[in-house]
Amino acid sequence: MMKPELLAPAGNLEKLKTAFMYGADACYMGMPSLSMRVRENEMNKDDLEESLKLKNELGKKIYLTMNIHAHESRLNFLDKEIERLTNLHKKGLDPDGILISDVGIIAIIKEKCPWIPVHISTQANTLNSAAIEFWAKQGVERVVLGREVSLRELQKIRKTLKEKGIEVELESFVHGAMCIAYSGRCLLSSFMSSRCANEGMCAHSCRWKYRLLKGNGDSIEGQLKDNREDMDNQSKAYQKPINSPSTEYYLEEEERPGQFMPIEEDENGTYIMSSKDMCMVEHLKDLIDAGLDSCKIEGRHKTIYYTAIASRAYREAMDLAMEGKPVTPEILDLIESINTRSYMTGFWYGKLGAEGQNYEDRGNYNDNYCFAGVIRKVDGNKGTMELKNRLNKGDKLDIIAPTKNIPITLTSFQDAKSGEEITKAHAGQEFSIIFETPEPVEIGYVVRKRLISD
Repeated sequence: MMKPELLAPAGNLEKLKTAFMYGADACYMGMPSLSMRVRENEMNKDDLEESLKLKNELGKKIYLTMNIHAHESRLNFLDKEIERLTNLHKKGLDPDGILISDVGIIAIIKEKCPWIPVHISTQANTLNSAAIEFWAKQGVERVVLGREVSLRELQKIRKTLKEKGIEVELESFVHGAMCIAYSGRCLLSSFMSSRCANEGMCAHSCRWKYRLLKGNGDSIEGQLKDNREDMDNQSKAYQKPINSPSTEYYLEEEERPGQFMPIEEDENGTYIMSSKDMCMVEHLKDLIDAGLDSCKIEGRHKTIYYTAIASRAYREAMDLAMEGKPVTPEILDLIESINTRSYMTGFWYGKLGAEGQNYEDRGNYNDNYCFAGVIRKVDGNKGTMELKNRLNKGDKLDIIAPTKNIPITLTSFQDAKSGEEITKAHAGQEFSIIFETPEPVEIGYVVRKRLISD
């Protein structure tokens, strides 16, 4: 039984270092102009070179993403990226693969950069063995399956490929956000905010706050449906009773008052759009047995705290799964300390209905911990921590090391800049404090604050 790769997100160089420190075997990061997370991508030319040097030193892997479906104008950026990859190749610095979904970009990369393995991005929505066989015949080394593939389908896909003698690696997401559309192919963000999800600029319109309103042919909850002639006239009495057969339902987004979107319902009902997050930390043994080669964590745009916690939790869970052991309470505590929309197992165990949707207040998903800060400097038993949240004297913290938690009560601390003893501190403008640590720590460790008493 082969141990799968643990693949973590890296939106910038710091997150890459964090993921590697906390146990990731490999990281994926975006090419600046052709990545699905172009807004969050912070990798410049120098960072990319340093990243490739680092992964070579550590014996890790890096995959680059060029996974948008490119409009014609976007192809203008491709030459620049190819030139960058060629220059790095001359220095002996190559990524271990490039994730692509656009067939035109695949053809160009295979011609111009034949030394780099091509991986098919989840944006290609590959859901079956026939599609994987097609990609294998094009010389593709790995396929990232769509999130919609179930465990049973994965088992059947792997069996079919083996019977046909097709050797191709399979990668899939095991943790992170779920899209209401086919893996980033949503038009909602483009429609509501002119930001294309597939080009990495998703506004996450599915997460916004909406009001459900009743209406009839003329008015909606006392407001005119069509008030283009008089935009100030936002109220009018109902002309028909609320239980009229012609009653209709509409959504109104809180930042767009007066813009009403009709809701239609069929025999299966209708579900408001915000999905729970996927979490397979307790079920990795199933995926290992099914033949998954790479277990992928979503979240290049999330914090280094998320990167550290998710990487460590899945590292420990995978190591235990390989030994046939269940996850520990500590692993579950770690994964629950990430700010989330609550968890589900995605489509791995079948299609979802309302149980996959989240109707709760977003502020209540994680009320046990918050991200306190990052260790930026170590001097003996003293650590300098850049703050990410407010701290007070007496707060209980956990320093999250790569293999254990180090609990501490903040009995005293100083302003790192002035050296002054203080009793409270606020995050902002890289404000840092100095405090004593009960055990040795390293630069880059993340720290969480407990929000409830033991």
